[in-house]
Amino acid sequence: MLSKGEKMADLSIQEIVPGVNAALGGICNRGLISQGGSVLVVDSGIAVAEAAPLRAAAQERQKHGALYLFNTHPHSDHVYGNQIFADGPLIAHEGVRNFLVAHGEPALAGWRQNPHTAALVSDVVITPPTLTFQDQMTLFIGDIEVQLLYLTRAHSPSDSVAWLPQSRTLFTGDLLFNAIVPVMPPGGSVANWIQALEKLEALEVEHAIPGHGPIQTASALADLRRWFLSLRTQVGEAQALGWDRETTITHVAQQLQKLASRGNEEHLPNVIGQAFDELSRA
Repeated sequence: MLSKGEKMADLSIQEIVPGVNAALGGICNRGLISQGGSVLVVDSGIAVAEAAPLRAAAQERQKHGALYLFNTHPHSDHVYGNQIFADGPLIAHEGVRNFLVAHGEPALAGWRQNPHTAALVSDVVITPPTLTFQDQMTLFIGDIEVQLLYLTRAHSPSDSVAWLPQSRTLFTGDLLFNAIVPVMPPGGSVANWIQALEKLEALEVEHAIPGHGPIQTASALADLRRWFLSLRTQVGEAQALGWDRETTITHVAQQLQKLASRGNEEHLPNVIGQAFDELSRA
């Protein structure tokens, strides 16, 4: 969510390999894949104002082919711009559509009640995906093969990625936060997230575009997995000592930042607390 006074940066298109681009400058990182007159956009962004320049960039690349949108997961900052792409197929895992149909309007109402975000989302219309898949779907954007792969419930109730095997490029959605503390909303799972990262590492990725944070080397997948493993280990040790939730959060936050400092440390209490609750139920 936006902090008070935070503004969206201008859209920046960064080429990863020919035809494959990261779309930066929004609250989340997005993607733009184009060849042969067809275009696939990965995630629409948090608002109409954020989605509109991405749509314009897509149309510059679209000729006689189709324009598709793929949502990696159902969180607001990745789907509230969907209406800008509603004249074409909106693709996602079935769980994304189900979540937006069931919870989209109440979540949007919450954003509109927040004085820091009300204006940003004032013209948003919840627009669920219109084409869904269960395990995976393959698209061809020109000659570029794009595999849409469902992973699990980890960061969100339904996390998927876009994998381009020819260039070994991966659009991770929010399964990857680079250089910053990952956000763990209610309903997520640290254990599942670790397993999802293991599966993504097995793809032997060369280019990984995170949902949030700077574009770094693909080793960032392993870095985040090790961070989560350290988090779980330290929380488990604290529980074995009989520490309560708040004491564990304070201690583990300090230790994690000493071992592998990440930005956005204000997110640490939430993710540590959720790991504590998850291990308590195990």
